[in-house]
Amino acid sequence: MEKREKGFTLIELLAVIVILAVVALIATTSIIQIIDRAEKGALEDSAYGIIEAGSVFYIDHILPETGKENNERYNFEVIENKFVNVKNKEEKLAFKGSMPKSGKLQINANGDTAIAICNRKYCACKSITETKVVVQKTGCEIDEETGEIGTKKDTTPIGTVISYMGSTTPPDGYLSCDGTTYKISDYPKLAEQIKEGFGSYNYYGGNGTTTFAVPDLRGEFLRGAGTNNHKSSTGALEGSGSSVGKHQSATIHDRVGVYVNGADFWVGGYGPASSTSALNNADSLFGKSTGFYLGKSSSNTSAVYVNQPTQGTSRPTNTSVLYCIKY
Repeated sequence: MEKREKGFTLIELLAVIVILAVVALIATTSIIQIIDRAEKGALEDSAYGIIEAGSVFYIDHILPETGKENNERYNFEVIENKFVNVKNKEEKLAFKGSMPKSGKLQINANGDTAIAICNRKYCACKSITETKVVVQKTGCEIDEETGEIGTKKDTTPIGTVISYMGSTTPPDGYLSCDGTTYKISDYPKLAEQIKEGFGSYNYYGGNGTTTFAVPDLRGEFLRGAGTNNHKSSTGALEGSGSSVGKHQSATIHDRVGVYVNGADFWVGGYGPASSTSALNNADSLFGKSTGFYLGKSSSNTSAVYVNQPTQGTSRPTNTSVLYCIKY
């Protein structure tokens, strides 16, 4: 019988690698879960620490005033890495725990507290009528009038256009301003905003019945609508724009040329490189005493003329962004 040599076969080696990979995966998952629980626990501890600090503030500042009629709610907020009184920006809460990334604490005249604080991943929330802090992934917001907790609301108006530098994909709640057609039923609020603002669903495109389109702002500069109050040295108004949502074509510049010995030399505006002889000729032809004329004459070897090109605009230095519209 043939004696087996010591060592691993290829199959055994592969089996060991697979087992080690599974163990590493399990270990990694466990580590992530431990870190996750620690992050949630730390935020919860900070929330209770802030509530306790709020109770101390109530005893020191609000309780002595309970003999007077007092319905005021005291609001604290994270500002510049400090939990401060929103009213005066001076009174600070000293609490046990780490400073949250953002958050608010409200104390009413009875000493009841509401809290909504968030770190990188979680939010810890408690309404004015509750005693237990709840840690959750979604954001929360304190209603300043009732002290109740609700989901954090996005108050950005529908139809707001933003400049987004993150990537070629718009952020949540926004669509790229690329002229794409969508179903009205998919984005009813934006479609309705376009209809109310411009008279129809299909102002930018679509059939106006079941579909609409977002504005196409690719390659466009945005400009303020209306006429401003800035005046030049002569008293003329310097700036004006079209109505909101109306596209305006670029300004095309005239290009001035000098016709010399049958050759075209551009000496201003847009065109090929000029030459010394053309520039000198232009100086003499543009003089008031020379009786210069506009137009190109075949009977003259030199002439000044104005030509309207098909392209050529003034473009400052710029950086492209992704224009997005709120839906």
